Amino acid sequence: MLRPIPQSLLGDIATIKVCTGTDAWQKPVWSETQVTGVHLQSTNEVRKSKENTEVVLRSILFIDGSRSSPKLDYDTLAEQSQKAGAPMRCTVYNSSGQKYGEYEVLTTDPVPDVPATRTHHVELGLV
Repeated sequence: MLRPIPQSLLGDIATIKVCTGTDAWQKPVWSETQVTGVHLQSTNEVRKSKENTEVVLRSILFIDGSRSSPKLDYDTLAEQSQKAGAPMRCTVYNSSGQKYGEYEVLTTDPVPDVPATRTHHVELGLV
């Protein structure tokens, strides 16, 4: 069983943007949800996407299974956004409201808490 992510690391705030369709000019229309208690970590990591292509991630957003809120199904949101016309995006802020940046979500990796059946945390691969 994995130990929880320390509360001191979960000081960031993310705004998850899911595409809900396109307007008359083919621009994406976004639905936004603010998630508190997350951690943004810079990286230069190569991962395989769901389409089996290699991507280089700029950052990873860690979303704790118990300390981050609200609880969302990020795999489903990413699929819905892609089907609606644009990949899911997120904007990350520190605890004082300073913007770290806006990213496109390329991968969603739920990490299970073995032997329990719940998700320990979710890692969003960002570019």
